[in-house]
Amino acid sequence: RLVNKKLDKLVTGNSGGLYRINYENLVINETLGNISASHIDMLPDSSVFESMKEKHIQPDKLFYIHIPKLSISGVKTPKALLNKEISAHIIQINDAEIEVRIVKSTQENKTNIRKNIGAEVYRQLLGNLKSITADSLVLENTSVTLVDMDTKKLRVRAEGLSLLFGGIEIDSLKENDSTQILFSRDLIIHSDKIEIPFTKGDYKLQVAGLDFDSRTGVFHTGQIKLKTGMSETEFAKSRPFAVDRFDLVVASLDLKGFSRSGLLHQQLVADSVELEGLSLHIFRDKSVPHDSVNRTHDYPQEAIMNLPLPFYLKKIKLRNSFIEYKEKNEKSDSSGKVAFFHVQASIEQVTNMPEYIRENNQMLVQFHADFLNASPLSAQIRMRLNDRRGIFSMDARLGEMDALALNDLLKPMALAELNKGKIGSLQYHLDATNTRGKGKLIFHYENISVRLLKKDDDKNKYKTKVLPTLAAGLVVKDSNPQHGKTRIGNVDYTRDIHRSIFNLMWKSLFAAIKEIVM
Repeated sequence: RLVNKKLDKLVTGNSGGLYRINYENLVINETLGNISASHIDMLPDSSVFESMKEKHIQPDKLFYIHIPKLSISGVKTPKALLNKEISAHIIQINDAEIEVRIVKSTQENKTNIRKNIGAEVYRQLLGNLKSITADSLVLENTSVTLVDMDTKKLRVRAEGLSLLFGGIEIDSLKENDSTQILFSRDLIIHSDKIEIPFTKGDYKLQVAGLDFDSRTGVFHTGQIKLKTGMSETEFAKSRPFAVDRFDLVVASLDLKGFSRSGLLHQQLVADSVELEGLSLHIFRDKSVPHDSVNRTHDYPQEAIMNLPLPFYLKKIKLRNSFIEYKEKNEKSDSSGKVAFFHVQASIEQVTNMPEYIRENNQMLVQFHADFLNASPLSAQIRMRLNDRRGIFSMDARLGEMDALALNDLLKPMALAELNKGKIGSLQYHLDATNTRGKGKLIFHYENISVRLLKKDDDKNKYKTKVLPTLAAGLVVKDSNPQHGKTRIGNVDYTRDIHRSIFNLMWKSLFAAIKEIVM
């Protein structure tokens, strides 16, 4: 009778009248300390919310909660009545449905939200109580949906979500306890499926299976997909400027050595992230005009410094992967592909946290793959962290390959074709900033022969371009070394600040190749 009389008033009163709670079949066994209830609903009152909006005191989120079955065992009633301490054995929630509607926040609300962490969270949860403890809180087969309140668009949906909070202690003395994670000693999470749509680009991120265990510090996912609902042609036509279209699949992701204390301070700190079986396809339509956005400080080592979440990843590993860049050339009306097979790569010292950067300010990228599935390629890139000049260096090596393997790339992208030849090796060193790059190239090849092409639109085929003068032709030195001398390409290349770091790498390399072969 006491619970029935007081519970609704407590929920309504503590929420400023915003929420009301309804439930059925409430059963309390005081002797055994067991409580159960069914068909529990906690819903907001829309009229109260509108009144809060008028006063600019509305919350940033509204919760719609339905719990078919709730059971609590091992409740110590005397503690609750005499000492204002709630203590229980197991809290079990099954098949809950939780919808969170995100309200457009004012700047004042955002400031308040940022303050509602640490001690403030504990004060809100405890209210007039001294402590809340439980051996475990278990949620089985829960669905959680986040939607935008104004547009009704989905932000996140998790299905088949199960959580186990072990050793719950909500106590003001525990607010800075680095051994806790979300008020618990242990946290285990499983989800069958997570979906995150992105309005920009019509992308959808899907994660098939997610598991996290704080006891081992391991985070694992099944297959990850990032795909757009638009075809390559539709994607290009939907934008006024050329934008890369991504198609990403990762077989699995493992995050190891997770720091519990990092979570307490809203930081992501881990030993490694391992991605297995990544397949990345990138497409750009060069017939669409390029934008005029200044990308001077968009290098990866500079961009991570602007991320809102402080993080430190000792190493990111990429195994058994495939990367393809496809570009449509306006002149040829065809697409050429650069593909890297059997990719094995690692990135060390990935962080935007000053304390780790002071220890080591070099982010190291090591990359190994089969270029066009025809020749081994390796690269090492060192990027200086927290440096506004964007300083980095690159060393790349390409092994022996048949020059004709390049034709599928050269014909559509450069309207040129190699008739014969062999590439012996390529070694390239580049020192760069975010405005220029200085490089040195050693490039060995023999018996190279090139002809220029033009596209026959009627037959959709390439044919040899007839040159009005010899000067208009592409005259190349067919071998290097030649006559006992090895030509070396030296380049000082000014970066196009409207384009990416990869554009600088390729354009500076191409300039060095031209110096050697022409």
